Amino acid sequence: MSLGALAQKAGLSKAILSRIEAGTGNPSLETLWHIAEALDLPLGSLLGVDEPPEIQVIRKSEGQPFASASGLRGRLLFAEGRGHRTEVIAMDVDPGVDYHSRPHAPGTAELVICLAGALSVGPQGREVDLESGDAVWFPADLPHRYHASEGARALVIMSYLPPIDRVR
Repeated sequence: MSLGALAQKAGLSKAILSRIEAGTGNPSLETLWHIAEALDLPLGSLLGVDEPPEIQVIRKSEGQPFASASGLRGRLLFAEGRGHRTEVIAMDVDPGVDYHSRPHAPGTAELVICLAGALSVGPQGREVDLESGDAVWFPADLPHRYHASEGARALVIMSYLPPIDRVR
């Protein structure tokens, strides 16, 4: 994309973008937000976050409970606001399964909820033991592992960042 096309799409001047590109500008968060939107990127990719996010373990006794007047009850396990595509997978892990997954696309994350049995899951070397009712969120753009000595049933929610070249 040319500087002019980016300036037009972001609603910014070419001079501002040129200073940022040269490393002499000091853009505000709002300016970076406009650039990220114009490039169809998450803001974090412009901020240069080097470290993957830490894993988050949610035990069955944790999570914000809620109830509606109609009787629907639940607990908020995880809320994340990046733009993404989501896949929900009901998974049965047979006894003795030891699955090693290669990294998924950059920005991919998994939320694994153990529904029954026990399961060890997470980035390789940092796996977490889950029992029925526990959950873990982790960056899945790292090698990761699923292991169940005696079997488990789980719900897996995979979140993928949108492709950069997606057309709005």
